[in-house]
Amino acid sequence: MSESLRRIDIRRYLIWGLLAALAAVVFCVSPSTPRKYPDRKLVTFWHRWQGDWEKQVNKIVDAFNESQSQYEVVPVSIPGTGSDAKLFLGAIGGDPPDIVSMGSGSVANLAANNLLARLDDFMTPEEHKRFFQESYPSIRDIGMYRGHCYGITIGADLAALYVNLKQLREAGFDPDQFPETLEELEDMGLKLNRYDKKGNLTRLGFLISDLSYISHYFGGGFYVHEDGRVELNTPQNVRALRAIVDYRRKVGFDNVVRFQAGLNDIEGAASWAFMHGDLSVTFDGQWRVEELRKFKPDLEYRVIPLPPPKEGGTPLGGMVGGNYMLVPASAKSKEGAWEFLKFWTGLDNPDRAAKFYNMGGWLPYSPAVANSPTFQKWLKENSQFQAFLDILASPNCKAPPEIPNLRFLMDLITRAEDQAVLGAKSPERALKELEDKFLEERSKRRALGYED
Repeated sequence: MSESLRRIDIRRYLIWGLLAALAAVVFCVSPSTPRKYPDRKLVTFWHRWQGDWEKQVNKIVDAFNESQSQYEVVPVSIPGTGSDAKLFLGAIGGDPPDIVSMGSGSVANLAANNLLARLDDFMTPEEHKRFFQESYPSIRDIGMYRGHCYGITIGADLAALYVNLKQLREAGFDPDQFPETLEELEDMGLKLNRYDKKGNLTRLGFLISDLSYISHYFGGGFYVHEDGRVELNTPQNVRALRAIVDYRRKVGFDNVVRFQAGLNDIEGAASWAFMHGDLSVTFDGQWRVEELRKFKPDLEYRVIPLPPPKEGGTPLGGMVGGNYMLVPASAKSKEGAWEFLKFWTGLDNPDRAAKFYNMGGWLPYSPAVANSPTFQKWLKENSQFQAFLDILASPNCKAPPEIPNLRFLMDLITRAEDQAVLGAKSPERALKELEDKFLEERSKRRALGYED
């Protein structure tokens, strides 16, 4: 072993030792949770929800506990950022949860570090066939790493356009004749903008943004293949970034920044700018349907997939994300965790699970749940949700790359978009630097012994 690698190993041991000591402090002082069924085998469940969302989670946990007599799931809300680090600490401290709900961006990294159990090992042949053949492909692929399933969603996320119908009519547009191309939508957005006497935006008609998502409508997307090939600085992605920059220039860089800085846009509350008419057409997630039902039921709106560009566009595109159920490799009750996971996701009973997805306005893992009688009944009363199911079923809806350093790549994409939008770099330059930086980082990781 070289001296440099020996030093790296020593540093790793020191870091893990420090983390273990910290974990012992953090978790040894955690208060015990009261048990309702002390004779059953305990299944601890960590999640990130709070407020009204946590109440929905507790209802699902109660339903599982009442459905059988072998296990008791005890939910623990661990909110805030850094949930990956908390799971690391729990695992090395000898006190991991039995099952945890985390963002989809964590799956590959945790699996690559051998912290997760392979869920396909728990599946019966029938469950294996059902999961791998019937799941929405993009949702299934996010939970995969190196050919095995490490996570299954309990609520996937997508984005579509929310359209204020009253504002469209007031501006002279027919909501039933919505634009069929991105260029037509941009023209509509400029006409929906409103300004004060000083020229400051008071209402934003439309704004194209989020390169990682929008790129799929331009036939692009950011991919890292198993054979080492990358598709990052592609003509399609450059076109997408160019479109974002050009439209931002038409609205006014500074004007958009000032307008957005004044918005109070907290998720899960009645403060979303679209609810109050500050945004005429905006791009957002499916959970907003439930928020509008709760906090602004009288708002006349429609949800529509983003129209693709006129030239080279791909309809119903997008990149899926969301909340995924993971079972730590060192969990004490993996079997109980698997039973709870099946109960919530609907792998063993799609119709029963449909009501759980409906509670939070979450997207299901498979068409079997979406087509179940319970889900279809809810959909008739919440027809705005159909747009997200249409996107989810599209071949242009993709999963992010299956790589351990996914967050590093996503940060690079965000940085490239920011630099181009602010005029610091051209779209071509920003994406070239993105790809160069990613390849440089990958070389460093491989030199340190990581697979990718």
